[in-house]
Amino acid sequence: MKKLIISTLLTVGLVRIFHLGAEQITKVAVLDYARILSAFYVDSAEARRIEKMKEAFANEVRRLQDEIQSLEESKIAAIARGNARDEMNLESKIQEKKQYYQEYVRIKGNQIQQAVAGLGSSSELAREILDKIQFVAETNGFSIVLNRSDPNLLWWSYEVDITELILQQLAKN
Repeated sequence: MKKLIISTLLTVGLVRIFHLGAEQITKVAVLDYARILSAFYVDSAEARRIEKMKEAFANEVRRLQDEIQSLEESKIAAIARGNARDEMNLESKIQEKKQYYQEYVRIKGNQIQQAVAGLGSSSELAREILDKIQFVAETNGFSIVLNRSDPNLLWWSYEVDITELILQQLAKN
């Protein structure tokens, strides 16, 4: 009789434990973080600053190329006049400008690449995106949000993709 009572109590206890566990269903969402970044950063101040850097870089490259071309034309004219001294001076200036041009392109190009790479890790922008992800997840009852480009994520239903909801929240600001 005692075994029956203990067995019944144990069964009732296990049913309650499983029942409680069943009530805590975890809802999972996925999002396309790369799409959010590309859509959101296009309008950011940091992206505009990088675009200005690119524009200034392109203008300076054109100016340097024009200077080099002008010096080369002057050198050709000096050769045509038979002025060896001017030709040597111009050749020296051309080599200096070309070296400066190469260094400028290398250094400024690297600065722009670093700024673009840093764009995705900007703490202010990342924090704002994460705040919106948290808001949308909590509002819709999601406990976990995964990046759908994660190679460990094998399958998901598009019904749990919250990318559009995040973009809508970001657009409100």
